[in-house]
Amino acid sequence: MEGSGLQWNGMEWNGLEWSRMEWIGMEWNGVECSGVEWIGVEWNGVEWSGMDWNGMELNGLEWSGVEWNAVEWNGTEWKGVEWNGMEWKGVEWSGKEWSGIECSGMELNGVACSGMECSGLECNGVDWNAMELTGMEWSGMGWSGVELSGLEWNGMQWDGMEWSGVAWSRMVCSGMEWSGVGRKGMDWIGIDWSGVEWNGIEWSGVERSGVELNVMEWNVMEWIGVDWILVEWNGVERSGMEWSGV
Repeated sequence: MEGSGLQWNGMEWNGLEWSRMEWIGMEWNGVECSGVEWIGVEWNGVEWSGMDWNGMELNGLEWSGVEWNAVEWNGTEWKGVEWNGMEWKGVEWSGKEWSGIECSGMELNGVACSGMECSGLECNGVDWNAMELTGMEWSGMGWSGVELSGLEWNGMQWDGMEWSGVAWSRMVCSGMEWSGVGRKGMDWIGIDWSGVEWNGIEWSGVERSGVELNVMEWNVMEWIGVDWILVEWNGVERSGMEWSGV
């Protein structure tokens, strides 16, 4: 099926199951879904392009093998969502405001995020608790002019993640809390941290075992009011790193 130019406003989808392409070859292009509730839904192998999801509630969702191209997410709540084997290609997160968003109990497994542009983002008061990000790949992504303030990263697991060719420039990270975060087997390759400011951040009880920080550029970075408490740096490799102007 092909659904283009559709407007789905004020709809409620409860207990739906969309698995293994029951709707084979389905394309949802230029669709507007406002005020929609998606509860207990499974969407596998679906392609969504040019979507605008405003004020949506997505609870207990499972998204497997989904491709999201040129998607805009505004005022969305993500609770208990599972993102498995997803590909995020050419997605632009520019000028978006992520205020008061709840991303609790989310699982992101085997997700590939390539060629994404995240510019002019504001992530204020975002709650990322008990999240699991396993086997994720972030390649060729650009994060410029992003503001991350008042974020809570508690009980998160960042296992087997690969960050390659990612550019974090002109970022402001203030009032962030990283509690009980596990970062095991992570690869930070060719990362550029230019002009990044970390203000009033608390890194407590963080485990960074088996993390590789290779060929990283931490230039013109400002670490203001950063508290490194009970941090474990086990098996960390810092080869080819430049700590200039820090």
